[in-house]
Amino acid sequence: MAIYSLVTTTILTLVLGVPALLAGIFERSGRALYRTGCAWAWLILKVHRVRLQVAGVEKLVRTRSYVFISNHLSHLDGLAMVLALPHTLRFVAKKSLARVPVFGWAFRLARMIFIDRGDGAGAIETINRSAQDLKNGISAYFFAEGSRSESGEMRPFKKGGVLFALKAGLHIVPVTVIGSNRLLPKGALGIKSGIIRIIVGDPIDTSPYGEENRGQLLLQIQETIRGNLAADDMPLGTAPGRS
Repeated sequence: MAIYSLVTTTILTLVLGVPALLAGIFERSGRALYRTGCAWAWLILKVHRVRLQVAGVEKLVRTRSYVFISNHLSHLDGLAMVLALPHTLRFVAKKSLARVPVFGWAFRLARMIFIDRGDGAGAIETINRSAQDLKNGISAYFFAEGSRSESGEMRPFKKGGVLFALKAGLHIVPVTVIGSNRLLPKGALGIKSGIIRIIVGDPIDTSPYGEENRGQLLLQIQETIRGNLAADDMPLGTAPGRS
């Protein structure tokens, strides 16, 4: 399983990596590179027989920009999100990922948002600058726990996504990821076949709130996602879903 995953992922990355980087160089908005990345994600999931079940996406307006905030279980989460959500996503990631060969270059050209967690002031400046690009459906995506959960249980959320949304004046959408850790646990190399369920929550209008309300907003998002995780009864086998 691990060898199959490594070989297929490497081949697909090499085949699509060059056109993706060229798209990013010649089309500076990052949209063309993002579409190539979506094709790469679709192929990775397809060859491993990973299927998506997506609920609540009808709540979103395709041309509106949002700040998506979710839990984080697996490296598969990002792949699932670019296929499940009808928006161009700018993932917020730690700065060290920008140095990863091929992936880091592509992420930079796709204008993902890299922050240095050891530099609070610099991270805020980066986020504020990036907020200016969020329009016409281009949206920010925060994995609020900061890193993947090994146990599958939700860890405390960081406040960065909420503060970003408040400063940018964008709606927050809580998103729940279920089951991805069963298919690719933290530390594993092989991807198992099965289902990832994604539940899109109701968009939260941030206009009535100020920074003094960030704790209230964060709690609301946490409770929404925690409730969805607690109700998880998804089997490991295959079932009809979006693919």
